[in-house]
Amino acid sequence: MWSVGEALERFISSLELTEGQRDEVSRQHTLVREALSRRLAGCETSFLSGSYSRKTAIRPLHDIDIFTVVGRASSTPPEPPDVALKRVRQALHEAWPNKGLPILQQHSVHLEFTTSGIEFDVVPAYQHPTQDLFFIPEGNTGQWIHTNPRIHKELIVAVNERAGQKFNPLIKAVKHWKRVQGSIPLRSFHLEVMGYEAFSRAPAGYLEGLEVLFSFMASRVDRPIRDPAGLGGNVDARMSSGQRTAARNALQGAARAVQLALSERDVRPEQAHQRLRALFGELYRYR
Repeated sequence: MWSVGEALERFISSLELTEGQRDEVSRQHTLVREALSRRLAGCETSFLSGSYSRKTAIRPLHDIDIFTVVGRASSTPPEPPDVALKRVRQALHEAWPNKGLPILQQHSVHLEFTTSGIEFDVVPAYQHPTQDLFFIPEGNTGQWIHTNPRIHKELIVAVNERAGQKFNPLIKAVKHWKRVQGSIPLRSFHLEVMGYEAFSRAPAGYLEGLEVLFSFMASRVDRPIRDPAGLGGNVDARMSSGQRTAARNALQGAARAVQLALSERDVRPEQAHQRLRALFGELYRYR
């Protein structure tokens, strides 16, 4: 039987993409970006955004965000949000006419490659000519909203450094916990941003880090979470009070399980393993 520390390290490593998967993602996102550059009028540049670019994505990989700059604007962009989204959809459909029509979403257009299982969310954006911000569409309101995923990426690099390079592995474990538990009303980005202030220094180990992170999030989820870039609305703007209560209870339960595992890992390791397996599912193995 492995020690709790070894089992946790193996579990967290198993959440990482393999080298082959990373190579395939690189090949396909390059194809998509080149297709957009050739077919989408006004396309200036594109870059990866979202959890994959922030290095907090876990496998199996659900989708990869591609941020596509389609022009510049100092105030409201020159086209309605739905028109920009439909232009992206048309460009993708022209590039892959044998696939089903890409799906319009709130901020993006969804494209899936069934053979590889890799999915992309393409976000059209207008870049402000002088300020460090972008306009992206918001489908449900018909408005353009402000954001900057490059700032999000810079922030999480700083957070991970402050936590001794342990924040990214730990938030991946928390994301997997959410996936296994199934009904927790928290988005992945919300989880990330809630954890930004959890660590003032590096935790002693992954188990100690999980206890800190779950406990901090349980105390933080009741309060609004602002866009860390200071540009958009609150990350948790659509959460109801009932959802906050459910999320808090789930996070408190996870924190308690990790606290018990901490107290048991040396004297009752089998019991500690069982608690962690209940949190993280079959991917957590200890022998």
